[in-house]
Amino acid sequence: MIDPRAATPAPGIRYGWVLYAALAVLFGLYLGINAIIGNSRAEPWQPLVWELSSSVVIFALVPLIIRFERRFRIDSRPRWRVIAAHAGAVVLFSALHVAGILIIRKSAYRLVGEHYNFGSLPIQAFYEFQKDLITYLVILVVIFAVREFQVRRSGELRAAELSAELSQARLRHLTAQIEPHFLFNTLNAISNRMHEDVEAADRMISELGSLLRSAYESDNHLLVPLERELQWLRGYAAMMTERFRGQLSFELTVAAGLDAIEVPRLLLQPLVENALTHGLSAGRGSLCVEVARVGSQLQYTVSDDGIGIKDAEIKPGTGLSNVARRLELLFPGAHTFTLKARQPRGTLVTLSFPVAS
Repeated sequence: MIDPRAATPAPGIRYGWVLYAALAVLFGLYLGINAIIGNSRAEPWQPLVWELSSSVVIFALVPLIIRFERRFRIDSRPRWRVIAAHAGAVVLFSALHVAGILIIRKSAYRLVGEHYNFGSLPIQAFYEFQKDLITYLVILVVIFAVREFQVRRSGELRAAELSAELSQARLRHLTAQIEPHFLFNTLNAISNRMHEDVEAADRMISELGSLLRSAYESDNHLLVPLERELQWLRGYAAMMTERFRGQLSFELTVAAGLDAIEVPRLLLQPLVENALTHGLSAGRGSLCVEVARVGSQLQYTVSDDGIGIKDAEIKPGTGLSNVARRLELLFPGAHTFTLKARQPRGTLVTLSFPVAS
């Protein structure tokens, strides 16, 4: 069964045709007013009829020329076939133009009780053909220019889409790198704890299972709510404090009203893991994480009172370099990421990135 609505033009298309018709009339009025000024001997309504009739007929024929050019594109081959096709088309275009203006003008003159004299038909037809030839060529050039613009624009959009897809693939790859690295380190920590406290190791395995389940649920997401990111971080911190029971102090401070903000997935955990691996390698000391909003930016601050750093550069191949590359892909030129010594001792890592209101 055919849906009757399927044959109804979309509102946007209808409005487009209305605007197109209005443009034809306005263009004809513009030419008519100029003709009135330049021809003082004729009645004012006569130049308006002449120019309006010509404009309306030409605008009515333009869609047909567009369809014809799609079949015989001026940039296609063989050239002789295209030239021959358009040579015949311009003759037909001029004939239809002359016939159209004659019908409109004679009808308009008859309405006011006058007779329209077109003059010698062969001479006037040749006169109109010269103008129609130029008009037809201009229309072809405009069609070609519009199509080339659309092709170029389409190419630019496709290139942008491919670039975005490539960036997404790189981001997913970089995010995926974090999880195996985290898993190996955690299993190693559980293995070490197993020899000291089996029950503690069992609790760490339980925490690891919860984290892996959470990671699987958000595996296809580059951005997650801050609440989920902090849930992952708390689980990881719980495992590490279990490993270094009584030696490691972990503190997380989060400003109110930020739980629903979308943030890059697994961005905080590598910072904390880096602090435990390099700053608090013995598992003794305090580790503080702060999450706050500063204007339109969300800021992460990770500080420890460990052995500190000698070099503030982010070296390739580390968890920090992974974070830095993801920030650059997600927020090029709109983020900060600093690593510096903390006074009186320890390390301070700060990063910020734009978030939605």
